Amino acid sequence: MDIFQYLEEMQEDVFLLSVSQIELKYYDICRTLASSEDAERIKLIPLDSYKESMRIGLKEALEIAESEEAKAIYFEYDLDNEWDSQFYICDDYMFLEEDEDWASDWTDEIEGPSLGELADIYGENGFDSDKKAVGITLYLIARTVCSFISACSGLQSNIPICIGFHDQDPIMRTGRD
Repeated sequence: MDIFQYLEEMQEDVFLLSVSQIELKYYDICRTLASSEDAERIKLIPLDSYKESMRIGLKEALEIAESEEAKAIYFEYDLDNEWDSQFYICDDYMFLEEDEDWASDWTDEIEGPSLGELADIYGENGFDSDKKAVGITLYLIARTVCSFISACSGLQSNIPICIGFHDQDPIMRTGRD
């Protein structure tokens, strides 16, 4: 299976599994494709302050989105640049399986957190150059997505909230349309 097939599967996992089940699944995939040491190294990175920063940014993004009657919030992180992130307030939104250009047409942005530790591990192997890179990248993405889902929990909104790495297509939805 290539990395994009795994990412499609991860979208379904977001809809069907708990955060802990997703983390465990991609930990196991990383262990299988890379190594137990790589999986454990990623697992041990503390994400509490990262999640809290996401939550703060998301609250601000929701306030702006609701006041502007925006259609969606898109959280984008950059694998290649210290895991830098932004929250984009979008005037448009398309359902999963449709055109993702809506995410490029934003009206406001809020700076999100960075996480150099994840970026450093990613930088050692790249995106999908071999099985090891695929396993590591998937687990890094899964930990990011799970942190984001955790940051979203308890926040009330009817606005679709999405997440993706820079240039990801399709973008992941945190809830079904």
